[in-house]
Amino acid sequence: MVLGTFLQAALPHLTTLHRVEITSSFRLGIEDVLAAMDDVALPAEYHSALLELTNAIVAALGQRSGTRE
Repeated sequence: MVLGTFLQAALPHLTTLHRVEITSSFRLGIEDVLAAMDDVALPAEYHSALLELTNAIVAALGQRSGTRE
């Protein structure tokens, strides 16, 4: 809930360029997290929740910005 509230508050203030740069950085960070998790046995539900949240954030960042470009 906290992350969702933050995204709703912050995303309208980002330009399209900011969103693109943040998405790229976020994807790299998630790749690092997934690589680090390769050696850790975690339930499939954890991986599913991680990917679901990741995809939701990327989708939110991909929506059009209300600020000027």
